[in-house]
Amino acid sequence: MSLIPADNDFAMWAVMLLLVALVFKLEKTELGQKISGTIMIITFGAILANFKIISPSNNVFSSINTTGVPIAIVLLLFNANLKKIFKESGPTLIAFIFGAIGTTLGTILGVLTLPLGEKAPELAAVFSATYIGGSANFVGVSNAIGFDDSNLLTASVAADNVVGVAFMALLIAIPSVQFVAKKFSYDANSNLYDDDDAEHTEEEQPFSIERAVASLGIAFLIVVLSDIISGLIGYPPLRLLILTALTVAMATFAHEKVASLSEAFPIGIAIMYLFLGMIGAGVDIITMLESGMILALFAFIILLVHLITVLTLSKLFKIGLPEALVGSNACILGPPTAAAMAGALGWKSLVTPAVLCGTFGYATANFIGVSIFGLMG
Repeated sequence: MSLIPADNDFAMWAVMLLLVALVFKLEKTELGQKISGTIMIITFGAILANFKIISPSNNVFSSINTTGVPIAIVLLLFNANLKKIFKESGPTLIAFIFGAIGTTLGTILGVLTLPLGEKAPELAAVFSATYIGGSANFVGVSNAIGFDDSNLLTASVAADNVVGVAFMALLIAIPSVQFVAKKFSYDANSNLYDDDDAEHTEEEQPFSIERAVASLGIAFLIVVLSDIISGLIGYPPLRLLILTALTVAMATFAHEKVASLSEAFPIGIAIMYLFLGMIGAGVDIITMLESGMILALFAFIILLVHLITVLTLSKLFKIGLPEALVGSNACILGPPTAAAMAGALGWKSLVTPAVLCGTFGYATANFIGVSIFGLMG
C-alpha cells in the first residue's frame, strides 16, 4: 500500500505536476545542469515509488502513456521545417547524416557482441532513436514498440546520460588534439567560423494562452488523423510514424504559422517529463543497477562507432572538423547541446546549423528506431 492510493487521481496529478515543476526549477541551478532533467525526474519518481509514497500502477500513469506521449511528440516537432534544414545546414547536415549512419552501425555491432538478452531489439530501437534524435524519440519509440520494462528503460536512460556526458567532453577536447586537427587542416586560431551575425537573435515571445491552447488543439487533431489513417491501413502501430510525418509536413509547408506557436515545445517537454517520472516510478532500483553496466557498454560501443564513422567520412568528403563535430553533437546530444558547443568553441556561424540538424534528428529518429526494431524483432 502506498501513502497516496492508486485510485486517488487528483493527488497523483498533484504530485507528478509539482515534481515536474521542481525539476524545471532545479535545471536552472549549476548542479541541476550537470545532472540533467531526465535523470532528476526519473530518480525522483523511483524514490517516491520505492518509499511507497506513490503507486507505480494508477490511472494517471495510464493517461500519460496513452494520451500524453503522442501529444508530446507532435508538440516537439513543430519546428521540424525540412526546407529550412536542407537550405541552411550544408556540410553540418552531411556530417549529421554520417553520424546517423555511425549510430546505426554501432547499434548493430553492440547487439551482435553483447549479451543483451531477449530485449535486444527493443534496446537497439530506443538507443538508435535517442542517438539520432533525442529523449523525445527514446520515449516515442519505446511507446510505439510497446517497450514497457521500467527497469531496463531507466537503466538505459541512466547509461545514456552518463556515457553522453563523457562523449560531450570528448567532442570539446578533439579540436585541441594536434593529430586530429592536422588531419583536418584545422587551425584553432582561424576566424572562419566567427560570424557574429550567425547567432540566434530572435527575441523570446511572451507566453500566450491562445497559442498554448491552439498548439494542444492542433496536436490532438494530428493524433486523431494518424489514428484514422493507421486504422484504414489496418496496422495501428503505424500511428507514431504517421503522426510524425503529418507534423513534419505541417511544420515544413506552413512553417511561419507553426513556428509562431512557441509554447508547443515547453509543453511537450513537460509532458515528456511526466512520462519519465512514470518510468522512474516503475523501477526496482537493485534490478536497474544490475542492468546498468551492460547498457553503459552498449552506449559506449554505439558512440565509438559513431565517432569513427563521422570523422572518417568527413575527412573523406572534405568536411571541416568543426562541422563534423557539431553534426556529431547534434546527432547524439541534440540541438541545445550542439548549439552551446558551437558557441563555446567560437564557431558562431555553426550555431544555427546545430539547431536545425538536431531538429532534423527529432523528425527522422522515430522512423529509424522503429525500422531497426522491425528488422531485429
